[in-house]
Amino acid sequence: MAVLSFDRTELERQLPLLEEERKNWQLHVLPAWQTTFSGFDHVCRSLLHPRKVLQQTQYSLVLLLEQDGRQFIAKRSLTQERRFWTQLTSLYRKGSATRMMRTLQQMYEDGLPVPEPVLVLEKKRWGMTLVSWGVYRYLEGETCRFEHSAQIAETLQSLHAKGWIHRDPHVWNFLFHQGQIRILDCERARPWTSTYAQMYDVVLLDKCSPGSAAFYGVSTDNRVYRLAKFQNTQLQRWRRAKRVIRFWRKNPADGKGDDRSE
Repeated sequence: MAVLSFDRTELERQLPLLEEERKNWQLHVLPAWQTTFSGFDHVCRSLLHPRKVLQQTQYSLVLLLEQDGRQFIAKRSLTQERRFWTQLTSLYRKGSATRMMRTLQQMYEDGLPVPEPVLVLEKKRWGMTLVSWGVYRYLEGETCRFEHSAQIAETLQSLHAKGWIHRDPHVWNFLFHQGQIRILDCERARPWTSTYAQMYDVVLLDKCSPGSAAFYGVSTDNRVYRLAKFQNTQLQRWRRAKRVIRFWRKNPADGKGDDRSE
C-alpha cells in the first residue's frame, strides 16, 4: 500500500503560524481538551507534524495526530477552500468543521458511539469561512464488514430511537470494536424523527448490505420503506444521467466522421 504524504510547505503557508496572521482566524477548543491543545501554536504544530496521512482527495485531507499519548483525527475541508458557493453559504450555515463538530457534540452528549469532538480551527473573511479544520478523537476498531450487518442495523435503530438519522449509513461508515459498533462519518447526520427519513437510512444500508432491512425489523412491503426506495432509485437514475451528460460535454464528437472521399 502506498504511503500518503502531503505538502508541508503549502500547509505552513496556509496555517496562522505568526501572531499577525491570526486576526482572521478563530480557534475553538472544547473545555475538556484545552490543556491538550492550549492555543494556536500548539494546534498548528500538531497539524504540521502528523503521525500519518490517512486520506487525501479532492474533497479533504485527513491526518492522524498524536498528543499526550492519545490519538486524534484532523480533517481539512478542501471543498470549503475551493468552492465559492460553499464559502458563500457559510454566512448562514457556518463552516464545514463547525457543522461537523456541532453535530458530533450533540450526538456524543446523547450517548451515541461517535468520536468525541475536540476543536475547530477556521479562517474567516467578510463573515465567510475560507478554511476549515476539525479535530476529534480517534476511535479504535476495524472497518465493519457485511457479516456485521445485523449489529449495524441494531445500532441504526438506536440512532433513530434517539431522534437522529445518519444519511450515509454504509457498512464502511461503522467500526467494530470489542463486540460493539461505533459510528463514523457523521457529517451528514441530523436530528430528525421523520419515519420517512429513517426508512431512507434503512434503504441505503440495505442497498449496501442486502438483508439489513430485515435485521432492522422492517418489511420490504412497508409502504414508507417502498416510497423511500423508489425515491432512491430515481435519484440514482438521475445521477447516472448527469454523469453521461458530463461525459459527452467533455468529449464532444468532432463532427468529422469517416470521410474518405477523394
